[in-house]
Amino acid sequence: MECPACQTELPDGAKFCLECGHELKSPPTSAKPRPIPDSERKVVTALFSDLTGYTAMTGRLDPEDVKEITRRIFDDVRAVVGKYDGFIEHFAGDGVLALFGVPKAHEDDPIRAIRAAREIHELVEARSPLHEAKVGAPLSMHSGINTGLAVTADVDPEKGTHGVTGEAINIASRLSDLANAGEIFVGPETYRGAEGHFNFETLQPTKVKGKSEPLSIFKVLSPKEGPDRTHGLSGLRAELIGRKADLARLQKALERLLQRKGSIVAVCGDAGTGKSRLVEEFKASLDPKKIHWQEGHAYPYAQNIPYFPLMDLMNRAWRIQDGDRPDQLREKIESGVERLLGTREDVAPYIGSLYSLSYPDIAEVSPEFWKARLFDGVKRIVAALTQNAPTIFCFEDIHWADPSTLELLRFLALDPQCPALFVCVHRLPFSLFSVDHLKTLEDRYEEIRIQDLSRSDTHAMVASLLRTDGIPRELGSFIEEKVEGNPFYVEEAINSFIESGILSRHNGAWRLTRPLSEAGIPSTVQGVISARLDRLEKEMKRILQEASVIGRAFLREILIPSCNQDDCMI
Repeated sequence: MECPACQTELPDGAKFCLECGHELKSPPTSAKPRPIPDSERKVVTALFSDLTGYTAMTGRLDPEDVKEITRRIFDDVRAVVGKYDGFIEHFAGDGVLALFGVPKAHEDDPIRAIRAAREIHELVEARSPLHEAKVGAPLSMHSGINTGLAVTADVDPEKGTHGVTGEAINIASRLSDLANAGEIFVGPETYRGAEGHFNFETLQPTKVKGKSEPLSIFKVLSPKEGPDRTHGLSGLRAELIGRKADLARLQKALERLLQRKGSIVAVCGDAGTGKSRLVEEFKASLDPKKIHWQEGHAYPYAQNIPYFPLMDLMNRAWRIQDGDRPDQLREKIESGVERLLGTREDVAPYIGSLYSLSYPDIAEVSPEFWKARLFDGVKRIVAALTQNAPTIFCFEDIHWADPSTLELLRFLALDPQCPALFVCVHRLPFSLFSVDHLKTLEDRYEEIRIQDLSRSDTHAMVASLLRTDGIPRELGSFIEEKVEGNPFYVEEAINSFIESGILSRHNGAWRLTRPLSEAGIPSTVQGVISARLDRLEKEMKRILQEASVIGRAFLREILIPSCNQDDCMI
């Protein structure tokens, strides 16, 4: 304590200053909030990557040379893992363990881990020719990735502290041991989380140390051209339920487009409410010969890559793929621009520079000039596409988009002369336009807010998933009380119950083989929830964790002791 009048230090609980006699009417309390626990149970994705050729290298080279080669390789590894917001748990000899999901979770951690592993493999293979003469053998990596529950303690990348334990990490190490040079093996949960983004080869289930049953193993082959909306190993998917009015509003925007009137439709809502499914159904209702559809996605792992959604759109339109050589990239971009605009030397270089292609003519231009010419070039491309046919530009998950892309989208969408339909899909509370922007847009802008399903629609969705009205009573109660009306959670829960054997079909009827209380939350759902929790302030996250232990409903007074009384958020 300190006297507010003379700043004399005072013992806790004093009512008057011992030096000047000032009355302390409201003595500050010395009570401190309960310390935030260091340990958490979290779903993490572990990446084990080992250097193939290390043994041959240590047998031929001086230890200092070996250390220098591995240092350079591991510096590359550290940069790649950091790019995808992962955490290096440790380096050990010829291997590295990287974790995704700690200290901050992302709903796409399995995808981040696979992308990081692929980049690490490519970097080492590119480095290999520099060292093969010395080493006497090519250098490459072999990796194992697994997703599962772990217990984290005192993870702080800045301080270099860590302490993550769990079976998920051990299995990633076993998968790495099974993989040959250049191969990436993943476990079943990683596969489920990434099957919409990569092509896999299903391998023979294999017995691994620490597991009583053979482990399902999947080999990563290549990225998919575009993300698939996957629905678990059982593949069950419901019809579009409760969204007829929303679909009709999109159809009305299409009618405006056919009259050559441009507009912007924002499809927004919380995670899992069915925004992408609604847009997918709308797209499926279109005649591709009459209506052109151009699509670009933003992803959490690409938030720091300028203009990534624009590049994603052009990749799809011009068949640009991962692994294209620079000369192939240049040819695809320049021919794509030429088909739309003719030979335009003032557009292709600015598009090509997004892909790190070198164009001497624009090497010395200022950033402001470069940006203005890029925006102008994209505007010309959009205008050319709309002249060929009525065109819809769909941008998915723009809440993940970088600021440069958002500025470009506003530049295009706010142009009253552009006769295109822009469909922008995002979560709340994100908004692409400010209040002032909306005033200028007037009737050209419409917002479709997607809500959770009603109880009757949720029941209809479960019936549609299972293709029957005979839903087990306990399952119906579980969905109503625990899952409620979020379509993504409903779909993932039902598929998870079937895959785990808790829900099975016998003689045409569905029945539960054991209590639903024994069912785990699907890792896909855990990823979404954990990512949202980790975006909260530390104090708010701790309060929410303690509230979750108390129960779904309780008196406010029960939770207040957990809160800092001086700055309570409750």
